[in-house]
Amino acid sequence: MRTGIVVSYSTSDRIGFIKDSNNQKIRFYNENPTVFFRRNDVVQYSVSLTECGLRAVNVVSILDRNGAIVNLDININ
Repeated sequence: MRTGIVVSYSTSDRIGFIKDSNNQKIRFYNENPTVFFRRNDVVQYSVSLTECGLRAVNVVSILDRNGAIVNLDININ
């Protein structure tokens, strides 16, 4: 599995883009309507070659040891 960061995600369309370690943007479609992604979520995924090019499949959020989704947003108080 590969690791990347969600750079955009539409909750209504459930379509987004992941940026991988090579700075390549890979499109994905979230088939699970109960799972939502946010910008800067760290995810793992596999890559599949489709007629439209590369597509990320089996996208899952990476969780920290407390079970929270890892997100790279910076919180400034």
